[in-house]
Amino acid sequence: MDLFRKWLNKKNESSWIQRALTDSSYKNKFQRENREEYKGQINTDLATYGDAIIKFCYTEILLDKSEKLTEERVHYESDKYLVKYVAKQYDLLNYIMKDVKDENLPNDYDYENNASENNNRHKYIATAVEAMIGAIYKEEPDLESLKLQLESWMRLHPYMKD
Repeated sequence: MDLFRKWLNKKNESSWIQRALTDSSYKNKFQRENREEYKGQINTDLATYGDAIIKFCYTEILLDKSEKLTEERVHYESDKYLVKYVAKQYDLLNYIMKDVKDENLPNDYDYENNASENNNRHKYIATAVEAMIGAIYKEEPDLESLKLQLESWMRLHPYMKD
């Protein structure tokens, strides 16, 4: 079974997965609605952890197999790739806990549609993918399984060499 899907399906059983799927806007929603303060954790630190794992795994996968290792790795680990191909594959928007009233958070996978020079409003979706990888590793610290998962994502939209 697909490791990413397996853990998405266990989201109610894992505090790591719940954290990975909690956007910072969810916490802000509680404050805006004058509710009790949100006690849970958000996904930003876990995303940093997951991003490092993704970089390591793709480097490991591509080492001595690619003439343009850095370019190819960057293609697969980019926010655009994680949103347009990976998150869409899993319909991740149906899992992310966020402030649904926040108009700055698009509810689609059209990365180019919301791009600007310095920012892309779809970044929160890529952050959730990275955080999920970090959470999966915390639950199941097996780099080989994660490498297989990431390798399968490479087939979603292959890198085109010049």
